[in-house]
Amino acid sequence: LLSIFVCSQNQRFVYEYSFKMDSLNRDKVEKELMNLDISKEGSYFYSALLIVRDSLFKAEFEKANATKSMVLDMRKIKKSKVNFRISKTYPSFETVYHSMLNATNLAIKEVDKIKWTVLSETKTIEKFKAQKATTTFGGRNWIAWFTNDIQIQDGPYKFCGLPGLILTIEDDKGDHQFRFVGNQKIEHEQGLMDSKMKDIFVTKEKFNFLWNEYKKDPAKNIKLIHSSSQMSETLFYNANNGSPMSKQDLIKGKEERAAESFKKNNNFIEVALYK
Repeated sequence: LLSIFVCSQNQRFVYEYSFKMDSLNRDKVEKELMNLDISKEGSYFYSALLIVRDSLFKAEFEKANATKSMVLDMRKIKKSKVNFRISKTYPSFETVYHSMLNATNLAIKEVDKIKWTVLSETKTIEKFKAQKATTTFGGRNWIAWFTNDIQIQDGPYKFCGLPGLILTIEDDKGDHQFRFVGNQKIEHEQGLMDSKMKDIFVTKEKFNFLWNEYKKDPAKNIKLIHSSSQMSETLFYNANNGSPMSKQDLIKGKEERAAESFKKNNNFIEVALYK
């Protein structure tokens, strides 16, 4: 009865994603709630903060429009720590990784089919009977627990293909873990701003090349934009204190923030994409 109920309606399964992005500081664990929205057509996996962001952005835009001012206060909007979204199409389970790199929306179709080893071991997770399965994917060894009580062959991130919903999955080093924390019926699919943006499809190899190019010169886009004649007289202001900023200040700030981010974020869920 539960499986019929779930499949006949749009459902949101919520996971807590725990991750250690700094390989030199494994005591630091980041956490973020993630949504797996499921419909008859497929699923969409993304940070729950994106819904809040879109709602606040809409409110700020309407406020600016009502006052005839196009000044948007983006400081109220909490940024997601997770820079990826995953879409799957049913019944083929074609899986696409969506991410932004250097202000460009990139997408990668997954070509590697996940091969599972289903084991006999069982336990109870959130009142569901769960069974153990293992796989090697993305340069990591994974341990999953799925339930036949929910007849959906899907799960968090790219993981799918087991005879039931994946409730928890983590790599054997404990660096990345997805844990089911609840679910609810939703009236319709979530129309995020990100999902409406046009993606540029690339291979995994091309994505890795672009990532390394970005690491070499993270401010390249800013330099190109501000070298144009249309931007030559543009004045910029610091969003925090309102003080004027030169183009050199913008570039320097971007390079410094990127360098700090590269040091602290070096333990991505798929090793090969960001090597």
